[in-house]
Amino acid sequence: MTPTGRNVLDRRTVLTSIGAGSLSALAGCTGDDDGGNDEESHVEPEAVDVDESATWLTASVTDELTGDEFAIGELERPVVVHRFTIGCAVCHSQHYEFDEFDARGNADAEIVDLTIDPRVSSDDLQSYAAEDGFEWRFGVSSEAMSGSLVSDFGQEMNSSTASPILVVCPTGETYRFDKIADAAELESVIDDVC
Repeated sequence: MTPTGRNVLDRRTVLTSIGAGSLSALAGCTGDDDGGNDEESHVEPEAVDVDESATWLTASVTDELTGDEFAIGELERPVVVHRFTIGCAVCHSQHYEFDEFDARGNADAEIVDLTIDPRVSSDDLQSYAAEDGFEWRFGVSSEAMSGSLVSDFGQEMNSSTASPILVVCPTGETYRFDKIADAAELESVIDDVC
């Protein structure tokens, strides 16, 4: 076998291995890692200890759709906090789940979407929400608020592709999701933990 032939064989072996690994990774991303029974898959939130004086809970945020000021920690119902950017496809998929969650009307909860990009204008957020009829709270996360979220939950809080979600109960318990939560899962978790 010539060195060129060996290189081709090695490349094929490597490419085949990469392809198999990619398929395995994709299977893990779809949640189909339990033998194919999607109905039993369930997003388990992780409880996180948070100081009630954390900036992300106490900072004033403007709801860019209504102009109202609020602080996440002062809302009286469970709060679903989501970090996103307007151009993020993963975030947009989560927004459709929030829309379904909101339309169900069964869960007594607030949805607060905080854009990671501080340069986004009020007009941008209003247009984005209006395009798909999203009617929950949309705000811009200040640098201090973003830093506080990273301090409590890790760097992925500033990664829109991670599309991180938190649930904050009125009693102060806070839970973090590792992946997109569908409407039914989100409703179930809020009922269970709050």
